[in-house]
Amino acid sequence: MTAPLTLLPSVRIAVANAVMAAGLAALLTSAGFPVTPEPEEDVLLVDDSWLADPEALTDAPAVVALGSPDWAALLPELVAGGWAALTADATPAELLAGVLGAAAGLAVLPPGQVGVLENPDDAGEPQPPDIALTPRELDVLNLLALGLSNKRAARDLGVSESTVKFHVASLYSKLGVQSRAGAVARGIGLGLVSV
Repeated sequence: MTAPLTLLPSVRIAVANAVMAAGLAALLTSAGFPVTPEPEEDVLLVDDSWLADPEALTDAPAVVALGSPDWAALLPELVAGGWAALTADATPAELLAGVLGAAAGLAVLPPGQVGVLENPDDAGEPQPPDIALTPRELDVLNLLALGLSNKRAARDLGVSESTVKFHVASLYSKLGVQSRAGAVARGIGLGLVSV
């Protein structure tokens, strides 16, 4: 009997949190990715703990970084191969796409960060403020724009009402507003939501 061919890139997980590492390993192995503890990986998966010494990533063939939006500016300078800069709450699909993209030599960003690496020569145009919302915050903002209550938004999203309240408070903080109407107006102005 012959061994099956491994077509997916191997991944080494190097994150500080053991629980997060176990969850990432479970997700990747269930999707068929070989997870290796050895430094002979195709893709290195890191978190913000590596921000203390990002130069250590220069020898990695490809890197997927979870956490800070700062990774989008750092990785192109550090990594010769492909890379992905994802938020800490990236969905499983985003994570798998990031690993595949990085292994293929591509640069991968979540939709909310597209444009972070635009050409600085375009300084003549005013740039919108740098506001990075999580995918869930965008969902909540869209439901606010539809006029839904916290209770109804929670039901539509399949989460608790307190979770929605948490996201609403986070939206207020990030958008610099103090009301639902202000959040929606600011979101429309920034192109984050349309009505």
